[in-house]
Amino acid sequence: FAPLYVAQAKGFYAEEGLDVALEYGFENDFVALTAQGKRQFAVASGDQVILARAQGLPVVYVMKWYQRFPVGVMSLAKAGIDSPAKLSGHSVGTPALFGASYVGWKALVYAAKLDETAIRLDVIGFTQAEAVSQGKVDAAVVYIANEPVQLIQAGVKVDVIQVADYIDLVSNGIITNETLIRENPDLVRRMVRASLRGLEYTLAHPDEAFAIARKAVPEITDQDAPTQRAVLEASMVLWRSDRLGVSDPQAWSDSAKFMLDTGLISSAVDVEKLYTNQFVEK
Repeated sequence: FAPLYVAQAKGFYAEEGLDVALEYGFENDFVALTAQGKRQFAVASGDQVILARAQGLPVVYVMKWYQRFPVGVMSLAKAGIDSPAKLSGHSVGTPALFGASYVGWKALVYAAKLDETAIRLDVIGFTQAEAVSQGKVDAAVVYIANEPVQLIQAGVKVDVIQVADYIDLVSNGIITNETLIRENPDLVRRMVRASLRGLEYTLAHPDEAFAIARKAVPEITDQDAPTQRAVLEASMVLWRSDRLGVSDPQAWSDSAKFMLDTGLISSAVDVEKLYTNQFVEK
């Protein structure tokens, strides 16, 4: 969340006349609260927006943050599982059977045309690094910028199969609701503009951004700092783009089709209502 901390600390929100309070919790809860107008904005992934719209919730994705879906499948390099086809006959751990990790797994199975019956999927909670390094599972569904970074920093060689190499799913961005867009589009525009400035500044000044993040997250100790700095670096790879904030219509279409084809949603959604670029494009 470094770009948001940066936008606060550097006064980008204040310069837009905004007093932004950050709240932490479960993504699906905040999607529902935003749909109800109980929150003005939330950070959510494209798959959660599609799920919400399929359920009739009027949320809209207004600023793309992550350019690549941040989920992958990690294994120890010595296992030789460096492509989706090599997952056959192995066990794969996943934190849960819902959320971005599970959606990412289903997307990899779908896009790489894997025989899911030939792979044992185990629910392991958020213990992926431990489970893989200790051999409890052969591979695990991870956030590319998190668990692999932890193990690499610890000197462990890993392979990571990135979902984004096989399908362009829409990942995290800022969402709001139809009512706010209709009644106060200027507020949405200012929120997006300041958040984009935070993202741009973080990409241009990662050391300063990390120092700001450490103040916002005092739990990061001096011992943890090198690993967390590496996490930021890996995250920035997923954020960079020549067109920050802009959604790709094809990615939304592909994401919605995948979710319908795999039964993650039961009816088609109107793709054009999932997102807007009106607050990003100048």
